[in-house]
Amino acid sequence: MRPRTPIGTGATPPGDSRACWNAAIPTPPRTSRTTRSARKVTSVDVARHAGVSQSTVSLVLSGKATGRVSPATADAVRDAARELGYRPNAAARALRSGTTQAIGLVVSDVTHPFFGPTLRGAQRAAYAAGHVVVLIDDDYGAASGDSTVERLREGAVDGFVFFAADPPPSLRRPGAPPIVLVEAERPRMSSVRLDVEAGTDLLIDHLTELGHRRIGYVRSAVAGQTFARRHERWAQRLQALGEDPADQVVVSAHFDAEAAIAAGEALLDRLDRLTAVVCDDDFLASGVLAAAARRGVDVPRELSVCGFDDVAISRLVTPPLTTIRFDAGDLGAAAFELLLARLQGRRAPNRVLPCELRVRESTGPARG
Repeated sequence: MRPRTPIGTGATPPGDSRACWNAAIPTPPRTSRTTRSARKVTSVDVARHAGVSQSTVSLVLSGKATGRVSPATADAVRDAARELGYRPNAAARALRSGTTQAIGLVVSDVTHPFFGPTLRGAQRAAYAAGHVVVLIDDDYGAASGDSTVERLREGAVDGFVFFAADPPPSLRRPGAPPIVLVEAERPRMSSVRLDVEAGTDLLIDHLTELGHRRIGYVRSAVAGQTFARRHERWAQRLQALGEDPADQVVVSAHFDAEAAIAAGEALLDRLDRLTAVVCDDDFLASGVLAAAARRGVDVPRELSVCGFDDVAISRLVTPPLTTIRFDAGDLGAAAFELLLARLQGRRAPNRVLPCELRVRESTGPARG
């Protein structure tokens, strides 16, 4: 019997064609722990890379650099952290500081075009202060929105910004996380809103200068302080002109394309009673324009149409909308700054942001 050759010796019996069976199995090279797993970047590495102290890195990346670290140094620290791929341990930081460096932004309808630029403004301001923003869709008070807020209030975020959404009762009690209201006001709560009364004044002034007196209104079917202020100011201005608001054509619609068009058609059914219309926002005004196009009504020759907010759609529709412009990004940034003040134990004054008129082709002289 031929002797068996141990596998792996590399020896092959003479004349044995099965050399591959007995070929030596190469041993993989030994790898050091450093090679297998790259060392984690620490704040010390960031400090060395940026040429600053570790405490400076901590101030910048924890959002506490304002007034204590120069903007140039703060930028250098953030650049170094980005280049090195430094990621602070959020859980450890939260345990040390008692904060998460995160805030919740609750909006009433995430699909509405006004909220995108507002979120971006809040996010940029938050990032500059070392925070992140968590977006929550309230869906006009749906239970899912409140449920998400309740979960996050247990420690996932440091505070909340509510944009045209009502905070749940649990956040109105002592000991709850700080909150800031946008486009709403409540006693003892920080808030920032748009000067919609001044915006409505600009629209009515513009229309009356064009000879309009019979000015209808398209209201939001969604309740909200900002829409109530706009409608109330419209009524006050008409009364000052000697017109009875109750005699004007007023329709309402939800923020849905077909609903906005249907409201526009209802308005056009009474075209003989008005020469112009003010809408609660550009979305609803776009619905009026779509209805006018279907009916063959000439805007602005037969009807002048005004929007509100100056979102992107106001420049895309035909004709482009006369509207009131606000800086939605500034609104979001202002809301975050108010919340940051509360988180730092300060009470900043409430703010009302200005507006301006944007005259485009949807308004013209009143028809005879």
